[in-house]
Amino acid sequence: MKTKILILSIIVLLTIFIAGAFILKNQNNEHTKAKTIVMDVGEYLNDGIYEKNYTTHEFHLEYRSLDPGDILIIKDKLIQKPRYGFDDVTKRNVTRLTLGKNTTWPIVIYVDRDVTNKYEMGDLIEIKLHIKHYDFYEEWNNATWHIWGEFPKEAIIDGKYSGEIIVPANQVKKVG
Repeated sequence: MKTKILILSIIVLLTIFIAGAFILKNQNNEHTKAKTIVMDVGEYLNDGIYEKNYTTHEFHLEYRSLDPGDILIIKDKLIQKPRYGFDDVTKRNVTRLTLGKNTTWPIVIYVDRDVTNKYEMGDLIEIKLHIKHYDFYEEWNNATWHIWGEFPKEAIIDGKYSGEIIVPANQVKKVG
């Protein structure tokens, strides 16, 4: 009799354990499903929650509607003629694309090669970015900074965050 109760107890516990693991797996899969979101420059800038503390030397960024694993498509108009040349911050030859038709604060995204013959001021373009979670320390302005949160993968250059975004040419396309 005791053996039957023991076996039955083990079966019940295993059933609960397996069901719990299955439920957690499904919840985690739902949470980690990547989504593709399209934003213009203004929406992108307003979606970010930026925290920069010069006392504790911390910089944190997260987004209201983006999660790690998501793909962000920035879709906006070029407001300056694209320029190719050496950039002092990224230390690379890049094409500078300035976007943001309906915002007071445009952004610059760099392309890793000369694409000035493909785009003109006024073109509607899409730039694909990959959102990832980062947590690292780096030297900046004579201090060690803790940098963490959600960033476009393309904003981490040579393992460091510079505030610049560099994309390969195949992540940019003219749509209008």
